[in-house]
Amino acid sequence: MAWHTQLALVLALVCLATAWCSGESDACSSNPIPLRQFNALNFHADTCNLKWNHGCTNLDKHGALQQKPPPYSLCNSGHQPAGLVPVDAYTLALQNNNFAPGSAKWTLHGLWPGSADGTGAKNQPYGCLHGEEFDETILTTFGGLLNYFWPTNAKFNDTMQCFILSEWMKHGTCAVIPGADGTAFRLPQEDYFRTAFVIANEFNENPALRDQLLGKVKLDDVEPLISTRCVQCAYLATVGWTGTDVASVPRMSGDCIDQCFECGDYWDTCPPAQLESTVMLNSSNAPRKKSDSSSMSSENTSPWEGTWRSFGAEQGGSGKFEFAQTFTDNVLTVTTDSPYPQTCTYERRGPKELVLRCGGDHLEDCLVQRLPDIGGLEAAFLACNHTGEPAPASFYAAMDTKGCGNFLMFRCKASAAGCSFSPDAISASKPKTETKTEPESESESNSKPSLVSHFQPGIAGAPPVLLGSWRSLQVSSDYEKGLAQWNFTADGQASLRWPNYPSRAVQRYSVSHSDEDPSLVLLASASGTITTCRFQFQYQPVYSYAVLDCGAAVDNEENTQNTKWAMGRCNPCSAHCRYSCGPENDFCGAGSCDPAESVEAASVDALPSLSDNTRATLKDHHDWCTPEDSGCWPTKTAIRKLEQALDPTVPRLGVWWRSYPDPQPAPVPMGSIDDQSFYGLGNAPQGLRALYYYEDIAEMQRPCFNPADRPAVWNTASDMCKAAVHQNEYRNWNPFIVVFPLNERHVIAALNFAARHRLCIATAGTGHEYNSRNSCPTGGILIRTILLKDKTFMPTWREDSTLAPAGAFRFGAGSTFAEMHAFSKDHSRVIVSGWCSTVGMVGFHLGGGHGLFAPSMGLGVDNVLEIEVLQVGRNIYGQSVVHKKIASRSRNPQLFWAMRGGGGSVWGVVLSMTIRAHAVPDGGLSRVYMSQTGTFCPDSSKFGYQWLRGMWTRFTAWQLSLNQKVSTQPGFFIDTSQYKKTRNLCSVTWEFKFEYFYAGGQAERDYIRFRDGLKDVLQTETVQEDNYKSAYDYLLSMPANKFTLVPVNPLPAQHPPSDAATGSQNSVFVSRQALETKFTSTMMDVLDICVKSLKNPDKTSPDALGYRCGFHYLYTSLTGNLGSTQPGDTAISPGFRSALMLWNARTLTTQQSQDTVYKLGPNSYFSESSYVMHNWTARYWGEKAYEQLLGVKKAHDPGNHFWCHHCVGDNPDDAFGEPLGAAAQADFGEQPDAAAQAEFCQAR
Repeated sequence: MAWHTQLALVLALVCLATAWCSGESDACSSNPIPLRQFNALNFHADTCNLKWNHGCTNLDKHGALQQKPPPYSLCNSGHQPAGLVPVDAYTLALQNNNFAPGSAKWTLHGLWPGSADGTGAKNQPYGCLHGEEFDETILTTFGGLLNYFWPTNAKFNDTMQCFILSEWMKHGTCAVIPGADGTAFRLPQEDYFRTAFVIANEFNENPALRDQLLGKVKLDDVEPLISTRCVQCAYLATVGWTGTDVASVPRMSGDCIDQCFECGDYWDTCPPAQLESTVMLNSSNAPRKKSDSSSMSSENTSPWEGTWRSFGAEQGGSGKFEFAQTFTDNVLTVTTDSPYPQTCTYERRGPKELVLRCGGDHLEDCLVQRLPDIGGLEAAFLACNHTGEPAPASFYAAMDTKGCGNFLMFRCKASAAGCSFSPDAISASKPKTETKTEPESESESNSKPSLVSHFQPGIAGAPPVLLGSWRSLQVSSDYEKGLAQWNFTADGQASLRWPNYPSRAVQRYSVSHSDEDPSLVLLASASGTITTCRFQFQYQPVYSYAVLDCGAAVDNEENTQNTKWAMGRCNPCSAHCRYSCGPENDFCGAGSCDPAESVEAASVDALPSLSDNTRATLKDHHDWCTPEDSGCWPTKTAIRKLEQALDPTVPRLGVWWRSYPDPQPAPVPMGSIDDQSFYGLGNAPQGLRALYYYEDIAEMQRPCFNPADRPAVWNTASDMCKAAVHQNEYRNWNPFIVVFPLNERHVIAALNFAARHRLCIATAGTGHEYNSRNSCPTGGILIRTILLKDKTFMPTWREDSTLAPAGAFRFGAGSTFAEMHAFSKDHSRVIVSGWCSTVGMVGFHLGGGHGLFAPSMGLGVDNVLEIEVLQVGRNIYGQSVVHKKIASRSRNPQLFWAMRGGGGSVWGVVLSMTIRAHAVPDGGLSRVYMSQTGTFCPDSSKFGYQWLRGMWTRFTAWQLSLNQKVSTQPGFFIDTSQYKKTRNLCSVTWEFKFEYFYAGGQAERDYIRFRDGLKDVLQTETVQEDNYKSAYDYLLSMPANKFTLVPVNPLPAQHPPSDAATGSQNSVFVSRQALETKFTSTMMDVLDICVKSLKNPDKTSPDALGYRCGFHYLYTSLTGNLGSTQPGDTAISPGFRSALMLWNARTLTTQQSQDTVYKLGPNSYFSESSYVMHNWTARYWGEKAYEQLLGVKKAHDPGNHFWCHHCVGDNPDDAFGEPLGAAAQADFGEQPDAAAQAEFCQAR
């Protein structure tokens, strides 16, 4: 039977079994109980038979024969097959060996693939489909390794054969790791065991890894979580390893072992990998080692003998002195500009150890370890334990060993032409001739340096890995000058100083780097001279090193021409090495050393569950300042200081718009004169001001835009109101302060100000937000990022070019789709966007992002490659500190997962995003528009009410046939304006406006088929067809005010948010099955609600006439079309990911929604939904995903500074948007009046 036929059979049985999944893994033909000799969900019947046939049995408590170790359940608690559960991480089960003499100190109990939905032994992937049957030769091939790393404990009365066979059947068959393309790669059986041996060996040999995974736990049995990337790292160490003895086990690579640290004890801090456990064996997807051009072999006569230049690498060292260590046959001579030169004899003790005898009988054990070569230099590490204790085991351990003298050493490779830093270039007796001078005065050394600026192309600032304070040795000319210090800071500045020779002037530079090659660094001096440098970086745990090779500059006044530097610095957040990294250099690119991100675990019993935490009310964990608290509320003096930090004299002209073909830089508020954004606030000669605030607090507490006024009045609103303008202000929450930053430094100033004054922080770009998520209930501060409009095209995405074959764009957070499409057109590319041209990039991508190319190119979340975000964390003293994070698949992956679909502005202030570029489809972008009109006449006349039922049936069939090339946004609108006069349903009209895009040309067969099919659905021959070479050409066809902001409260004053007036629209993601079986009847039920309200107006309706006849948008612009891809690595809900249609329905009550649209699916769209929503955490993400999101939120915003309505961190029991008002109500909460309460009671 072919594998695909077998799979189809198995899955068919699975579908039947999931109605009531049952059974255990001992169900196979050798089971002595006839009724348990077959179970379609036991995917490893042959291995099961091996256990029976080899006597892996004992008697259960009833005296019946059972397998041992005991069989596992084939189903999880949700009655789903355990063999189909995806893998999110691994449990590394270890035992402190007190039972097997001669085995490792820590031995394996198992390497267990796990699920974020599981706890302990429950709901985990077990016995996975397509896992190999057990190969008994494993027991003989790896007999020695199994006895050393994976011995059986005699107290369990198990044989090695039964134990290992069971471990493979239960766990090894589910072992998958990220493959070469990022999707799951199944570990072959031999590789699984080799990988487990490597991890066990590393745990025993690497105390830093052991301490990290164990923490303070002192138990004999431990089960820390490790990520799938950690297991991948161990697998890569096995490549090429064929040995079977303990001594041959390879070590894990230092540059990837840190992947093992990203998981804590709980799933809230471990990013779920969501790897399919059922993939087939596929060697072509095996992960590959990164190409390593750095040889570890020495080109010199001896790997040690000769002269090395070095500097102290430990935290306690002064960082002022440089050294030369000269190794002869048995003598180490150290020359230095420190007061302590010395000569020691040494002898070798093993390949990496020396014993030094210095000054008589004083002995020191030393580690001497070769490191990867870099930039024409050989590198090594020397660590000598001054305390008499044994030498540290590794570079990693040495940096965390007190009493160690640690040196990073360099020498030229023999083949490095022109290298002045040659092995014998320094005489051991050469005196230092330069006279030392007194240090700089305190006022000079602590004074704030003036900034250097330049206007060279590229990305402003240093590459993140170059940030920090580097101890440096000049490799080329002037190598004898001593130790220097390079400092690269986060504001794009660099300085070079000589700590031991302060008479040498400090040299200052502005830094940028190439947007195509981040290793190409440009240094600009104050005189305007540009020096081009090449930067090479070598990661090592705790302490990394680099080479900065600077070429000749024209008219160089700083004498840095043709200079090359060997440099070393601490890695960010090391417990014992912190001198290199501080807030001024963004903690060496880490963004923060926030202890909230590595909280030490309390005992399990003492920890409240996340569910308990999410039920805490907001007022219990928010500490926002209010105007009544003069101790924290900002004074006018404090506000003026903030304004000065924002460079108020710099023009802010970025939102003024001339006309097409210029792209619109911001949305147009309703009725704005000349279609200007912000009601023309930015049209002054200097543009927008840096800061706006309410001098009168009473004004802040009044609505800005009155629905009773006409747009002409809105154009005369206060500057503060215009600055804060956004869509749908339901609660009349106005910010106290609005700032318009131009750069990262301005955002940092605003965040520091907000943290200092305990202000609630809201963010907004364009303000296209349906549910008042751009404002705080206490006023607070609104940071508008609309002016952050940098844009860069990268033909190659260097982190992983396979993720973006057509390149990538980096856009500032204030970019609108109009600007992005215009820029992508210049590069003959297209980007994924929403339907509205003036929507901003950030909200679209954070919330999920459906749009006109999603079926073929992915949702917004699928297209994000990297996010640059500023956050407010805490330092070791509990003080607020602003830091920057780069979130991507390789950096801060759990934050990256959360932000892609986690929605809202609760993660920090986004500065930029890098997104995929796509090639323009062959044949261009084709647009089709049709419409049809009719009435609510109750008879069977054409285009009447009964005709609609047949139309919805045809519409459903057409939708189900769509492939990935089609994306639709049909809108169904109802006009009731004449009904009050006539009381005749025939005067109620409807219009179905149908627009869709086809990614291809108009001559394609599918284009014609879908177009003609829609004509049949609507029974029309009138069609508008267009073809565009770029998305921007399409946008130019729109009126400038097509997508306006409506700044007023959409609910009348007498109808505040309630279950009768939910606001915005009730949205639901509709699956393919629900569309096919339930949509037509549900749509007619919704229209029946409209008809009922026409005949008997509903006094609780926010409609002036009491009708409930709102519009309906029926988007098929998701990833549920035939042929659409559905990646599983984002935070969006499963219902979102698999949906074929998004239905947005206007003016339904909560109960009506639950009786109709919500029955079509469990999930709603975060960015397009009703303001009032019960169980919003489940409808947006699902409860389990929300618990993970909340964990990430707590780690990255420990002070809960960022907030928005129904966003991660809001009160889950507050359905109505009253974070500081009435306590959350039971059930549906308090209704606005007695009539509404009566309706609610009747409905229940």
